[in-house]
Amino acid sequence: MLNVTIPTAKIPLVKISRRDWQRSAGLAGAIAVVALLHYRTPTTDIWAHPLLEHAYYIPILLAALWFGWRGGLAAATLAGMSYIPHIMMAWSFDPEYRANQYIEIGMFFAIATLTGLLADHERAQRRKVEETATKLSEVYTQLQRSFEQLRRADRLSALGELSAGLAHEVRNPLGSIEGAVQILGRRDLAEETRLEFKEMASREVARLKGLVTHFLEFARPQPPHVVASDIGLLLQSVAKLASETARLAQVEIVVEAAKALPSISVDPEQIRQVLLNLTINATQAMPNGGQIRLRAVQDGEFVRIEVEDEGVGIPAEDEERVFDPFYTTRSNGTGLGLPIAYQIVSQHGGHITALKNPERGMTFVVTLPVTASGVEAVLKGN
Repeated sequence: MLNVTIPTAKIPLVKISRRDWQRSAGLAGAIAVVALLHYRTPTTDIWAHPLLEHAYYIPILLAALWFGWRGGLAAATLAGMSYIPHIMMAWSFDPEYRANQYIEIGMFFAIATLTGLLADHERAQRRKVEETATKLSEVYTQLQRSFEQLRRADRLSALGELSAGLAHEVRNPLGSIEGAVQILGRRDLAEETRLEFKEMASREVARLKGLVTHFLEFARPQPPHVVASDIGLLLQSVAKLASETARLAQVEIVVEAAKALPSISVDPEQIRQVLLNLTINATQAMPNGGQIRLRAVQDGEFVRIEVEDEGVGIPAEDEERVFDPFYTTRSNGTGLGLPIAYQIVSQHGGHITALKNPERGMTFVVTLPVTASGVEAVLKGN
């Protein structure tokens, strides 16, 4: 005996929600109420009948809006079946009015179909928008993950560069100290030579200590302690602190602070450190003397501070590297001053840029928000 298995098609079950059942029952009840009122209204009441005829449109339109054209046609069919017996019994004596009512029933189906199609189209568009929004959300989540991976890779890369830079900077003074120690170990060494190499070793040790201190400041920046500060007074104090170094280099420091500058919410010690670093760098970039201008002006909700010098400037190919760790144009520089300045300004919600002057020298521009909201946003983000 041959056993034959005939595949049966699985009919998908449409799950109807409780709300849809309630809506369907409500619409059917509304049509029944309109039909009952229609049957009980005398034909002599010429005002009530037109109102009741148009009352059928309310459940038909709601059915089309809620359930699409199929729901609209179902409601129109139910309304027509409820209305036709009334037409045949109550208006048999007036063929013209009866024909008009049959046309009215046809309008039930036309309005239901048109409204249902529009509702289905609107729902389809809304589903597309929701699907697009869902896809965009997924893409955004994937981008966030990719961005976090890139940030992690960037941090590892930066750590590698810092380590390589630190090793390079440490190697030179260590070599000098090693050579000095070997020479100092000779018993027949003259006292004058001994003192010379001892001073050299002390200088290199101090250089190493400074390098490590700057590295720690860069690697573990202190959060700013924000207070309302007068930027004009900050510029005056920076000019005073750098005055002796500037005098020895035959450099004049000019402070140009705009009148009525608002107080800004910053850590005054950290911002003073930034501006002093920029001013000292500008002084060292002017071997033939000149003038440094410290300017401060308000720019909307920000205060823009400029440190302009007349020095030798920065080579065009190195302009993008000025804020990189361990980049320096000086033989005795650590290359961490500008990266630390960049970090401090960023922690205050501002930014710092280096611009080449049209004639000669550089201008470093520090832009800081007037309020503390920028600082708070950065600290929360960290």
